[in-house]
Amino acid sequence: MSEPDSPEQRKRLGRSAEDYLEAIGLLSREHGSAQVSDIAQMLGVKKPSVTAAMRRLAEAGLIDYHQYAPIQLTEAGKLYAGRVIQAHKTLHRFMTEIAGLVPERADEVACLIEHILTYDEIAAMGAKLNPPAIIKPF
Repeated sequence: MSEPDSPEQRKRLGRSAEDYLEAIGLLSREHGSAQVSDIAQMLGVKKPSVTAAMRRLAEAGLIDYHQYAPIQLTEAGKLYAGRVIQAHKTLHRFMTEIAGLVPERADEVACLIEHILTYDEIAAMGAKLNPPAIIKPF
């Protein structure tokens, strides 16, 4: 059964918000936190767009955001970002190992469909991999 505050128990965010959370999660894993400028560079967007998105994610309780300070994921944000990151990795593996796509194309496809499929559908795809991919928390 899913945790009460898991993405399956509440409406999923839109693609843009999930992309921002994924970027924050990846940067946080690498550096411990994220900066607006690093997120903008990673996603190829302008800093004002990132700032607006950070305010929305903070209002949703997924990040701790204060202007000019490092951005931290909340516990709910860690769970959500971890699921998006793991879903992307699972889909990327499926697209390369099962569908036979080159890694660059597999990344593009994974980025598109990770927002369309449910986590249960992605987990089912991951179960077909060897070794199976498991979607786990941050």
